[in-house]
Amino acid sequence: MDKYSFLKPSNKLEIIVDNKSYFCTIYYVDNEKITVFFDQQTDLPEKEIQINIYAEDGIYSATSRILSSNYLNETTFYMLSFPSNIKHSQRREYLRADIETDFALIVNFDGQEVNKIISTTKNICAKGLAFIADKQLGPYSSLQVDLFLAGKEIKTDAELVYSTPIRMDNTFKFLTAVTFTTISKEEMNFITLQCMKFKE
Repeated sequence: MDKYSFLKPSNKLEIIVDNKSYFCTIYYVDNEKITVFFDQQTDLPEKEIQINIYAEDGIYSATSRILSSNYLNETTFYMLSFPSNIKHSQRREYLRADIETDFALIVNFDGQEVNKIISTTKNICAKGLAFIADKQLGPYSSLQVDLFLAGKEIKTDAELVYSTPIRMDNTFKFLTAVTFTTISKEEMNFITLQCMKFKE
């Protein structure tokens, strides 16, 4: 399974069904199937799908199939067939740079804004950002990012990738990352350009 190390639990996985994207999290992997979960109830058909797995060394695109689903409270679990036709991509738009810039993260739950985090990015790429948070992100129905970069304001919906405790200055903070879900190609290209300038 070493060559499939990108299929590790907690990695973000994107399911593409009928040209729509759904972001979930890998829960369990064995030799024949993958179990993923959504934090809220999600209804998807049992059919052939395209998936993208977001790993540290890039993005892995593949073909899979939804085999079955199960519900536990609001959480939806899906069993997927093991990926085939796997392609690894280190696409330029995912170039990450340690750019510190202001942003706001609006947390909505059941249609109501429950929190608004105003902070500074630790790093960014065309598909997401990371930052240091004082608290772990609580339950949410949707996230919205308002990013201010090089004189431009970028608004996009987002999904949580991880929120990991880290020790800083004798206390615990949370290294938190989100992935952009409704960002336009033009805005992605703009962020990539800023990352390339930063790297020069």
